[in-house]
Amino acid sequence: MAYVNFKEERQVTKEQLKKRRTNNEELFNKLMESKDLPKYYNPDKEYSYRGFKEKHFGVGRIQDEEDYEVIVNKDIICSVFNNCTFGNLYFENCNFIGCRFENCKFESGGVVFKNCCFYKEESEKKPSLNRRDNFSCEFINCEIYAKFDGCTISYCIFSKCFIENTYFLLSDMTSVIIVDSDMKVIRIEDCDLSGAKLMSIYVIDLDFTDKMKTKLDEKTFFDRIEYRKKDRAEYEGIYMTYETIADKFKENNLNNNFGEYYYLCKKTQRKTLKIIPKIYSLFYWVTCGYGERPTYSIIFALSIILIFAILYLLFGIKIDGNIVSYLDYKVYNNSIIYHLINLHKGVTLSCGMFSGVGANNIEPIRFSEFISNVEMLIGLIIIGIGVGTVTRKIVR
Repeated sequence: MAYVNFKEERQVTKEQLKKRRTNNEELFNKLMESKDLPKYYNPDKEYSYRGFKEKHFGVGRIQDEEDYEVIVNKDIICSVFNNCTFGNLYFENCNFIGCRFENCKFESGGVVFKNCCFYKEESEKKPSLNRRDNFSCEFINCEIYAKFDGCTISYCIFSKCFIENTYFLLSDMTSVIIVDSDMKVIRIEDCDLSGAKLMSIYVIDLDFTDKMKTKLDEKTFFDRIEYRKKDRAEYEGIYMTYETIADKFKENNLNNNFGEYYYLCKKTQRKTLKIIPKIYSLFYWVTCGYGERPTYSIIFALSIILIFAILYLLFGIKIDGNIVSYLDYKVYNNSIIYHLINLHKGVTLSCGMFSGVGANNIEPIRFSEFISNVEMLIGLIIIGIGVGTVTRKIVR
């Protein structure tokens, strides 16, 4: 059994996304109508409660970071940016409350968000004790080239976005949802990804460069990555992404989640191997699912027992002094009951040989003796692998 139920996690993510959008829409409409905010917010007159279409923000041509246009201490409330471009901008200590970015491009030299907040937790609804709005921003069909440094992007939604060369540093990303998006060359350092959901994403080159530790929890979900090009370079990129995710779960002592992404990593890595290593990898997968699927050992063992039972019947076994071999065509003239009894005897012998204890009144003859030796060796190996896999899971 997989420890990460991808089907269930996708359904949970879809429900969360639907509820979050409904919540954001209701709060957006109320705030646009009432303009009722806590006193510590000071809506910027230039940017708040407005819609912007096909507008460029920032310096036009590519600049170094020290030459960016700087916007400091602005509260940008319930603004909608449609088909806008942002470039060479440095936002510092700004609050983006209930903003929507649709079909926008963060381009040129990129955009830096320093100590910015894209999330409003507190509620104005009375009584407000223990009540949270979780009012967040949404990016829809955007191209994002940015740096989020010390930001709060909790509960934000990134939908159908292309996120490239983007750096998340010391940022609160709890319960963020990223769906139907491409992510390329992503660097995450010392962030909080608790409860984050990344569904239907295509990720290449994900890197955690932690000085301390990026936090993940059992609710953090990374969806399977669908193949597109199906070439060696893509397989290598995807398996390394899975490996990075697995290592980060292990670092957070989430060993069950680690095991699931380790399994996906090894399964994808197999596609990049040459013939001999690929055979070893395939054997490792079939026998125990790379140490993460104990049931594979049981299925493989039962398959081996059934296959060798048929081989014994073909090449001959002695049952209570009578030789039975299905290479003798006369044997096929008997009834179905006769064949079922022989199959039962063959399985009994195969079980005994697989476990190394043999079987009374049933013995292999001629070439079947060699087959029985092979089965005993295979049985010894598979039992060892199966016990090792189960022990590994129990120790975790």
